[in-house]
Amino acid sequence: MGCGTSKPHTKDHGTTSAASHRASRTRPGDERNQYDIGPGYKAVKHLGQGGTGDTWHFKDLKNGRDVAVKFIKRPLPKVLQTNILREFTIQADLGFGHEHVIKAYEAVLTPTHLCLVMEMAAGGSLTSYVADKWQKAQAQGLFLSEDEARYFFKQFLSAVKYCHSHCVAHRDLKLDNTLLDSREPPVIKICDFGFAKTWSEEANMFTQIGTPVYMSPELINSKNGKIGYDGRSVDVWASGILLLVMLLGSFPFDHTEHPDPNTSEAHLEVWLQQVSKRWSEVPHMAEAIKKLSPECKDLLNRIFVIDAKKRITIEDIERHPWYRKPLPPRYQGVLDSLAARQKEIEAFHERNHKSEAKVAARNKSLEDLVQEATTRPLAGGTDEIKRIDLNEAAVLENGAAAPPAAPVAAA
Repeated sequence: MGCGTSKPHTKDHGTTSAASHRASRTRPGDERNQYDIGPGYKAVKHLGQGGTGDTWHFKDLKNGRDVAVKFIKRPLPKVLQTNILREFTIQADLGFGHEHVIKAYEAVLTPTHLCLVMEMAAGGSLTSYVADKWQKAQAQGLFLSEDEARYFFKQFLSAVKYCHSHCVAHRDLKLDNTLLDSREPPVIKICDFGFAKTWSEEANMFTQIGTPVYMSPELINSKNGKIGYDGRSVDVWASGILLLVMLLGSFPFDHTEHPDPNTSEAHLEVWLQQVSKRWSEVPHMAEAIKKLSPECKDLLNRIFVIDAKKRITIEDIERHPWYRKPLPPRYQGVLDSLAARQKEIEAFHERNHKSEAKVAARNKSLEDLVQEATTRPLAGGTDEIKRIDLNEAAVLENGAAAPPAAPVAAA
């Protein structure tokens, strides 16, 4: 199937130093003890390798909590510095405000790596979840039923709307960056804010960044113009791709003739398909979409609009008949519980405010830590491990603890 086959791309990363950094992570002779963040944590197992680092499952010995730790090998190429700092800062700012955004607990600098300690999503990625439905799809036609896809899509869109309300466009929304917890049915968490961008007045952006099969036409074409694109509308397009892949298991626009997503040819191949055919007219889609309900096809038609100014907004999606269609009790019950939990979180933040001075101090410390990660440790220097607390309580005016986490049912 198509999901998860493409790798992230940004023209900012196409440098020799970044490529060398990726290669250095996998050189023979790397020892497991390099993946160490101090005596307070115990390594459990390797979870996977992404574009900038390896992720490990650790046990936090202070509280018994399972965490995911992203390791980025030093020296960090300066071309990656801005994106890494942005990822750490945005996840620290947003993660404690919404049930569907991965929390960041700590930033750590070791002699060998820069690390981000995060909330653990034990259920793996949505990519794997959908791929595991392949056999079922052969018999029933859809990878996920429209009810199950709607259940996930409602959570996903809630997280994206939350990000936008805090002036953050993710710009790399996809199944790989959507994780699942261990509940049944699972609850989603979006992660990986390395390509995200904040704005102060308007969401107009210019950098061509993201994963080609999820990128909207105006995002792919952004390097050829001076108009820019609206980061919110770009995220809406990617959300539609995610919904369609959950249902049909393949992308409407792909770069099969140019498999490497980091090439201009791959981008051009996707863009030419987008501007020459409606998503429903692409040959491999024409037969598959017969499996979808009329309401679902109508929603996707409103999402996959070339003119971003005419594309449906998140608020309009929430009013669409397909989105508002009732869910079976097993799904609706979870959503009701999540909505109640979200109200508790919002009430907590109405009572407890962040200290601007503490946030500024934390962000400056993060900037210094990421800057130091671009250097090699001095020969003969100490093996000191440096840490920055990213928990929300560290920046609240009164130091209040966050509301207790929601209970997690056994898988």
